[in-house]
Amino acid sequence: MTSFVVYGLDGHEYMPIEKMFKKTRVDKTVAIATERPVNEREHLEPSEQHHQRHLAEQAYSTVEQLPQSPTILLAEQVMVSPVVTLSPEAKISDALMLFQKNAFRHVPVVSSVGRLVGIVSDRDVLRYLAGLNENYRHQQPHTTREQVGQLMTPRVLTASVDTDVRYIARLFVEQHIGAMPVAKEGELKGIITRSDVLRAVMRHYTLELWV
Repeated sequence: MTSFVVYGLDGHEYMPIEKMFKKTRVDKTVAIATERPVNEREHLEPSEQHHQRHLAEQAYSTVEQLPQSPTILLAEQVMVSPVVTLSPEAKISDALMLFQKNAFRHVPVVSSVGRLVGIVSDRDVLRYLAGLNENYRHQQPHTTREQVGQLMTPRVLTASVDTDVRYIARLFVEQHIGAMPVAKEGELKGIITRSDVLRAVMRHYTLELWV
């Protein structure tokens, strides 16, 4: 099962899950010298040790009694569908109207044959019209009469319909992604935003979301 695929004008690329996330690294540990001898008087008395052990056991018992949910939410259960889209030939003014009318932050770009070829955000549009490149350096300003295909992000990371939502949530945090299109064989099936994930958490409050 492939969970993530990057789609673009030049085809698609499968993205293994292990390449998607930051790897945690533990620095090599070194031995340290004892600063001073241990004073036996600093140890707890047996009665105090018993009391603290009892409190710890109570805490663990409480955690174990919390309701556990074996539910794994899939992308198709959380995504918004059908999706409002733009074509590469649409005017930037059309994108602006969509953003303003629907309070969208991201809109997928779909070709005339229904293939996902890009995505555009409200930030992309504002930066483009202001004459700023991706690094926010000044370049020639543009107009709303130009086409969406000139400013869209041409490589789009997508999830499959059966992707575990926990992976998508983690990507939102680690990769600063604002929206995740859901596609199947290049066809757009839905889209998931951070708000959609939050609503899913509210509905399934026992869900162990972070992995």
